[in-house]
Amino acid sequence: MSADYFLEIEAHFIGRRGTPFVLNSKDYVLMREWNEAGIPLAIVIEAMDSVFDRFDAEDRKVNGLSFCKDAVKKLWKERRDLHIGSEEASPEESPQPRLDALASELEHKSDAAVSAYAPRVRELVREKSVPRIEKALMELEGELIATLASPELRAEAEALGAGAPRSVEAHLRRLVREQFGLPRLTLF
Repeated sequence: MSADYFLEIEAHFIGRRGTPFVLNSKDYVLMREWNEAGIPLAIVIEAMDSVFDRFDAEDRKVNGLSFCKDAVKKLWKERRDLHIGSEEASPEESPQPRLDALASELEHKSDAAVSAYAPRVRELVREKSVPRIEKALMELEGELIATLASPELRAEAEALGAGAPRSVEAHLRRLVREQFGLPRLTLF
């Protein structure tokens, strides 16, 4: 179980809500369920965005992660169903095309520190387990963020996170990704 999965969900939720917010124990149980079910971070983020967009249009507030539960479940089912009978291989069947695409994105960044991660991403094809590949991608992303985080970005993340360590870390990840145009390192 990767702490990054939880940090990313928490940061995205707080960022979308637009106000300081502390997730409760039920929210962490829900995140653990998603993680254990193998629901990719990208699916959770996309589903959360759809819920926030809908609530924003209705001028309502999303008051907890549980508001996103059904949307995550539905989107994950839809994505899995799309691959049934499809000629395109799902990441579970063949992660190599997605790993190659991620590596290519990293290679085309002008920053040498970013492009140096491309071979490491490609090497993950040796892993035969999608969950292990996802975990390794999250770890690589964490290393990359730490490498690229300038003191200015760290100060901005500190201000946004109001000193809460998990929130500061999540904001730092988002800020670095935005500044360097980094893709989320995920198969999904």
